[in-house]
Amino acid sequence: MTFSFKDIEHSKSIVKETSLYTHHRNEKALFMHIENYIIFHRVPTFAEFVETEAYLKSEHQKNGQDFIKFIWPEDCEIPQPIISYLGSNDFSLDVLELYAAPPGTFVPTRIYETPSDVRVDWVNAENRSAYLSLSAQADKEVSEEFAKQKQPYTQAKFDNPAFRPIVALCSYEAVGSIDLYLKEDSIEIDNFYVAIDSRCKGIGTALQQFVMEHADGKTVLLVADAADTAREMYNRQNYTYISFRYELLKIL
Repeated sequence: MTFSFKDIEHSKSIVKETSLYTHHRNEKALFMHIENYIIFHRVPTFAEFVETEAYLKSEHQKNGQDFIKFIWPEDCEIPQPIISYLGSNDFSLDVLELYAAPPGTFVPTRIYETPSDVRVDWVNAENRSAYLSLSAQADKEVSEEFAKQKQPYTQAKFDNPAFRPIVALCSYEAVGSIDLYLKEDSIEIDNFYVAIDSRCKGIGTALQQFVMEHADGKTVLLVADAADTAREMYNRQNYTYISFRYELLKIL
């Protein structure tokens, strides 16, 4: 089966849809870049991009949003006139890569032996508060305000039947977690996080091993930043590169 970035996208309210793009907005998380954006269906002309930028900027300013974000079509390059425009108009550009690990192909790269008192489990009623505390800790690495704003959003994810997070616990304290989204043919890894004091101890590998052991024949998908050294680890673990896409962000 062939996978694409469409397999790691989750439902968001559609504000407007044209032959050129779809505008997504999450009214409950207007502050989050990953929830509010325009995704192009095809590569726009320079004039089309500038027109779309003006539209999104106007819409976001109405809602008090201090950013605009665009997602480029998968596996498509950005034309040079638009590249030059982005550079002179304070856009940041990220390259994201999609990887897949078919069932039975994962190769652990444990350098450090996982502590014997660490166990990985599905998030449930007993460990949910520990998971939420760790999620807040991760968000505070962005800012205290971001963590505060995101708390209701994190809670709301449990309303999604496809959402199945896992957590690594040490003496009832969460030291690592992964948000999983289970679909018919795939499992998406998202928000992979290990607490700062618990890194380089094999916990990340233990979390991934748990995912693979419970994949039930599904392909495991993850997205890596092309500039992130973690992608080298994914290659060693037998993840296969599928495709790339650009994401453009501008703070207003």
